[in-house]
Amino acid sequence: MTIAYFQTLNVPTEAGPDIRASFREQAVPKLLQHPEINCVSVYAPELVDDPYVDDGAPPELVVQFNVADLEALATVLADKSVLEQLATPENATVSSEVFEVVAYDIEGVAEPAKRTAPLSFNVRYYAPVTDEQHFRDFYVSHHPQILAELPGIRNVFCYLPVAPLGASPHPISICILGNEVVFDTLEALNESMKTAVRHRLRDDYNAFPVRPGPNSHYAMQRQDFS
Repeated sequence: MTIAYFQTLNVPTEAGPDIRASFREQAVPKLLQHPEINCVSVYAPELVDDPYVDDGAPPELVVQFNVADLEALATVLADKSVLEQLATPENATVSSEVFEVVAYDIEGVAEPAKRTAPLSFNVRYYAPVTDEQHFRDFYVSHHPQILAELPGIRNVFCYLPVAPLGASPHPISICILGNEVVFDTLEALNESMKTAVRHRLRDDYNAFPVRPGPNSHYAMQRQDFS
């Protein structure tokens, strides 16, 4: 099992570069000192050219760290030195998410659970949904399998929300399902959006037996640290 803790920071656009630089330089090294944290990822906004979705500008900073299980996460969130690094910057609003990570097979990719390409397209589905479990069950049994056929794709993940054992330093979002696809470049992602596979994905979306609630689709450049 892998548990991912995400923290999304919304700050004014002009503050984004400084917030990201500060987190990379100051927080990341300290977070990696914790024995339970396997890796830390820092996401910066990009703009995708998607024929079906335009959710505007992504958040200026998304942070992810991975641990082995919920017990490890509880240990991390009980550490005051970690909480100091996750504190809300001035003029920011912050939410968090705790997910179990599920990786899907991709033809030609030997280690589909290992991210080696830096461009992530992150999707989140939020409540309210009439039947959350039915929605998730249909999604994970249909959608990732089509995503895996996108030309140039390197990873497909689903993120299943789980309740943290320790207190999160920020409010937990009402996300009911996350998804991430990974590409080498923004150009590769944009090219995949022009293919027949993208249209099949939309057809699958329209066939969901439970209609989605609010959702977001953001391209982000990712840096991984371990």
